Amino acid sequence: MDKTNYRPLYLGFGSNLGDPGHLVTRAIKEVASNPHIGFVKQSSLWRTQALYDLHQPDFVNAVVKYRSDLDPFELLDYLNLIETRFLRRRDPLRPKGPRTLDIDILFYGDLQIRDARLHIPHPRFHERKFILFPMAEIDVNYQVPGTSFSIADYIERCPDKSKVERI
Repeated sequence: MDKTNYRPLYLGFGSNLGDPGHLVTRAIKEVASNPHIGFVKQSSLWRTQALYDLHQPDFVNAVVKYRSDLDPFELLDYLNLIETRFLRRRDPLRPKGPRTLDIDILFYGDLQIRDARLHIPHPRFHERKFILFPMAEIDVNYQVPGTSFSIADYIERCPDKSKVERI
């Protein structure tokens, strides 16, 4: 990794099939096995209720800070490959349904991307406690690119009423 060109990278991890805590923990390590991605810090694991498709098991979620010099689209392809290795199946009839692993790019340096394949910052981070609470553990004062708001500000405004608990 060329440490002079790295950017801070925040990823959200989630799983609610199999052994979710184990899968999330393994995936966090798997991401850092790429020589262009360095582990920095991770949140606790959080048990969270499904937010959109309510008829499924609770999730285990975490947010992890890495540093990386990968192109954002190369990063997306790498994360999708890891999801596939963890047997992620995308059901077009239940896009928010159960999954072995979901990895979302939340923030990547000061990048702001709106593309058919990729949105950075993640377009719905601000409406999800399962992202905001673990993110606050890592950096509650993180200022979201393109805004004047911190994670703490977004937590105060978050419309999400689902149950989340640190495990």
